[in-house]
Parts: sequence; C-alpha cells; structure tokens
Amino acid sequence: MAKKKQLSVLGQFLETVKVHDLLPQGSSVLVAVSGGADSVCLFDLVRTIAPRFGLTLVGFHMNHQLRPGADSDERFVRGLFERAGVEAAVVRHDVAAYARRHKLGVEEAGRELRYAEMSRAALKHKCSRVCLGHNANDNLETMLLNLVRGTGVSGLSGIPVRRGIFVRPMIDIERADILRYLGSRGLTWVEDESNASTEFSRNFLRLELVPKLVELNPAAVRNARRAAELVSEEDSYLDTLAAAALRRVAKHRKERVLVDIRRFVSYNIVLKRRMLKQLDLGLDSSAISRVLNACAPEFRGAIKLSGSVRLTRKGHTLELEVLNG
Repeated sequence: MAKKKQLSVLGQFLETVKVHDLLPQGSSVLVAVSGGADSVCLFDLVRTIAPRFGLTLVGFHMNHQLRPGADSDERFVRGLFERAGVEAAVVRHDVAAYARRHKLGVEEAGRELRYAEMSRAALKHKCSRVCLGHNANDNLETMLLNLVRGTGVSGLSGIPVRRGIFVRPMIDIERADILRYLGSRGLTWVEDESNASTEFSRNFLRLELVPKLVELNPAAVRNARRAAELVSEEDSYLDTLAAAALRRVAKHRKERVLVDIRRFVSYNIVLKRRMLKQLDLGLDSSAISRVLNACAPEFRGAIKLSGSVRLTRKGHTLELEVLNG
C-alpha cells in the first residue's frame, strides 16, 4: 500500500477547516494572537484563506500584564494587525490581581479572563467563530496532563477541534512544521520567556517528556492526535447513549431531579456515570460514587453531595436537590 503523502501546513490547515466545517463561507472570524509562533502562524494561515472563504477578520489580543515584555508583545501584535489592515480588538487585564481576588492560579485566571474577553469581542464584532492556535503538540501535552491527573475518557480525547464558537484549525499541525512554515514565509514572532521554565507542568512535558517520546517514535505527536480523534468519537457516541437513557430514568422538577432507581440500575456502570454527569449538577467523581452507592437496597436517608446538592432516597426514587445558599 502506498504511503499517504503528508500535506503541507497550508494543505493540512485547509483539510481540517473543511472536514470539520470550522470557517463557514462568508463568516466573520475573531483570530486570537498572542504574538507567539503558533498564533502568528494561525493569523497568516487565516489571512491566506480569507479571500477563498469570503471571511471578514478581526484580530484579538489580551495583554495579561504578567511579564516585563507584555507591553512589547502587545505593540508587536498591534503592528501585525495594522500592517494586515485587520481591525483590532485589544484588551488589558491585571491577571495576577484577578487571580488573588478569586483565589485562582495565574494560568487558570488568565484562561478564564481570556475566554470571557474573546466571547465579548466576538459578540461585539458579530463574529461567529473564534480561531485559536492550538496545535498537535498541545493536544499531546493535554492528553498527558489529563492522564497523570487521573482523567476519564473525555480527558484522553485531548483538545476539541471545536467547542461552540471556538475553533482550532491548526490542531492537526505539529509544532516543528509550524516553525518551518514561519521560516519559509520570513515571519517573526515573540517569545514568552516563561516558556523556557520547567517549573510549569506543561513546559516540563513540552521540553523534557515529549521530545523523549518523539525519540521513541517520530510519529508520536501525529499518532496521539489520531488516537484523540478515535477516543473523541467513542466518547461522543457514549454521551448520546447516556442522554437517551437519562430521558428514561430522570424527571426534572424545578430545582430537583428525580431518578427512578429500578430503571437506573439496569444500565451499565459506564452509562450510569455519564447519566449523572449529564445532570449538570456539578457532581465530581466522589459525589457520583456516592450516588451510585445510594442505589443499594440498604441505603436510607439523605446525604450532602459536592457543591450544594442534597441526595435523598425515597423508596425507589433518588431525589437530587440543589440547595439555595
């Protein structure tokens, strides 16, 4: 069998866009640009295909005010947008102060603010898509991080190619190919000095572990992306089965959910866990285990679950109630 020819960076980008219908013809698109290599590549690729797809572009940048070079990065990105004749949506946030106020890690705070601001900018500029620069290496790193944290199937599906308006058209492109593309186009970017520190978990994986995996198998990044797609498809199928089963076993009554135990226990444990997650009550893995235990015939009474949810067993019914306050 002839070996499948590897697509160019632009070819792979177009393939991902078309297969997943990421950028509808004639749409307005917000392109997130940090100034790093991945986002500069993303911006160039989206600009390249914009005429073919009839896209209207708006550039987005958020200055996190975390590093001495943050203002310089902002000026660099503004220059990119200006030279391309693209409207700019640039915001600034004191991420460190936000993290302290909300008792969050700096990375989590930055991500929370960034997605909130991108959503606002997309609404303001009437953009139906927000393009993000995650690539195949990012996907492998996410899978590994989730694995060591003890993830379920969803975590092993990696970074989704699309979630709502957020799309990742570079998810099938490896970082090494991105750098070669930038070099061939004579494009420059800015480096975040914190990326060289292995104090951060993702940087450790990126700088230490993933290169070892690539030594073991040069196709490691590509294979991980393919595995993530397969897992994602199976995860989606199981979610569909769980949703159908949930409609048979649960009834919603304002702030309460009533679960028919006799019907619920007839399902496989995999579907039972998924049904409980789909109730959208914020139940963690420990709370889900407690709900499953409450289905045992000997269980009586009521218990408090994670968040503000109370479980009460009444005969053959589990009542899950969201408590106020």
